[in-house]
Amino acid sequence: MNTQITFVLDSSGSMNSIADDTRGGFNAFLDDQRGEAGTATVTLYDFNTTVDRVYEGYPVTDAPELDDENYKPGGQTALYDAIARAVDETAKNISGIDPVERPDKVIIVVLTDGKENASETPQEAVRGRVEHRQEADDWEFLFIGANQDAVLTAERMGIERERSLTMAHDGEGTRDAYRSTSETISEARSNGTMSGFDEADRQRQERPGN
Repeated sequence: MNTQITFVLDSSGSMNSIADDTRGGFNAFLDDQRGEAGTATVTLYDFNTTVDRVYEGYPVTDAPELDDENYKPGGQTALYDAIARAVDETAKNISGIDPVERPDKVIIVVLTDGKENASETPQEAVRGRVEHRQEADDWEFLFIGANQDAVLTAERMGIERERSLTMAHDGEGTRDAYRSTSETISEARSNGTMSGFDEADRQRQERPGN
């Protein structure tokens, strides 16, 4: 199976406290996916006040890892702009590929530790894009959010609750979130579909007093 994984990663200022674990978690995710059967390409978007495409369509075997130079948190959280751009550009890129070479599965992963506060794109426009790609093209979306009810945030954007995970805003929570994401994507790459995050994934994110 040929899979396109588009990662939409928050780099706003509030990610500073978990920056090292974000880099390490993302790099561990890439390493895990390199060991899976089939082929996969990776596209990475980085967003804070603005949205940047860090790289596009790299084979997972060659996808650049995160380091201090290409991941530097700062700024606000243009979440809606980032998702809209990632969906639109992923679709455009796929449309330019010969049909026989197009990916069998497209997965969009969004990880953020803050609520939307800097986008020009309205929430309804994001929801429309998400629902269209899920229904028309069978794309999969995963949403991981800290400092918020990730299930509620995801549902407002049209992403199913089983495919959303509330992340503890600490190093362990960050690393576990990447681990859960990698396991879920591995399932999709192997079976052609995913069941989403399970109770074990959610329990790993629980903290005393939650």
